[in-house]
Amino acid sequence: RHMIHNYFASQHGLLIRGLEPHGMQLNMTGVHDADILVEKMPELADVLSKVRHSVRGFSFTDVVLTTATLEKLILDESTELLSAAYMLNGHEIYQSISRMELQEVLISYLIIFESGSKANLTNAAGHQLMKQRSKKTNSQSWSTLVEFEEDALNTVNFLQHDTINPFVPVVYSFQVASQIVRSMARTYGQWQNSECRQMAAELRGLDLMGSGRVPIDKFYSQPTSADYVFTESTEYLRQIGALD
Repeated sequence: RHMIHNYFASQHGLLIRGLEPHGMQLNMTGVHDADILVEKMPELADVLSKVRHSVRGFSFTDVVLTTATLEKLILDESTELLSAAYMLNGHEIYQSISRMELQEVLISYLIIFESGSKANLTNAAGHQLMKQRSKKTNSQSWSTLVEFEEDALNTVNFLQHDTINPFVPVVYSFQVASQIVRSMARTYGQWQNSECRQMAAELRGLDLMGSGRVPIDKFYSQPTSADYVFTESTEYLRQIGALD
């Protein structure tokens, strides 16, 4: 479980509830439930739940096969989240959409992907309002999110430039959009590393005394316009040793 948890945290930037190390409780933004296992592969979910109490645990082959299976399930889930992103932006998946429309869809996909189990996949009005507020603040986190989706889209355009007719407007099918989000899901962890460095810089900015500590009231009192608004509970911070 620990090896699988670390793989998805480092490679995909995912913290999966149900695969966390012993004693660690995830109560923070960006957590993805392992419900995907229960729904799509109940046998695998049952095996994982028994490993916690098993003396032998998993062999290396078991770990590799389990990781590969879970990774495929998460990539497949990306397509389901893309369908929700289409709906949140007023599109049907059988429609071809413009580049600008696809960019809005990809941004929505990243928002609900980052939200993990807390994502609301049906409130289109609330989702659009939240996006508009984020655009107006033009925070560093919003800028890096837009940059990530633009890089993914530009990469696909470059790979398909030989098949694009320069004399007609470029439109994108749901199939192409699915390829893009699967690529984004694979590289999310590496992209998130830069965001983590920015978050660390934000925390250092709250440490006015240079002591290496941030007062808890400052940690929680960031304005909504700040690049990062921290929501981790005191229980979680204490469990990971971050709270004096």
